[in-house]
Amino acid sequence: MRPGKKTDRAERVKSVERQYFVADKARESLEVALNAHSALLTQIGLSAADLHAFKSKLLDTYFIRLFAEFETAIKDYWKNGLNEDPRTRIMDVIDSLAARRRVLDSVRVNVHAARKWRNKLVHEDDSDAIEVEITRARSSFGKFLGFLPDDW
Repeated sequence: MRPGKKTDRAERVKSVERQYFVADKARESLEVALNAHSALLTQIGLSAADLHAFKSKLLDTYFIRLFAEFETAIKDYWKNGLNEDPRTRIMDVIDSLAARRRVLDSVRVNVHAARKWRNKLVHEDDSDAIEVEITRARSSFGKFLGFLPDDW
């Protein structure tokens, strides 16, 4: 028997977090290799500035991907489980699903904190956003998804 959609979607969210940790470990290895062979970047037309940009945006990139997987999961449930228009703002989808599925308020609040942080990263417009660690966000998303039915 195949796992339900909830399990599949939760695994996709967890996978992004694991990919981030792999990418971060690869970044560390790249820096070691560059210390030994500084031409590794320059021979392919890249510079130290490119490495710096990569390092400074790595976590942000994976956080945005993490939120995208969560957003896709709840919009999929919104569309296919509830037969509602998925074009509703994600903030409203989160609140509506939290109310309908009786999601703990602490989980809903943590999901919104991650949403605000993602908005700040993408749009640079959410001034009250506080940085959310990727592991905390993944945990909050997983808890939220846990309130959805197994399949839809």
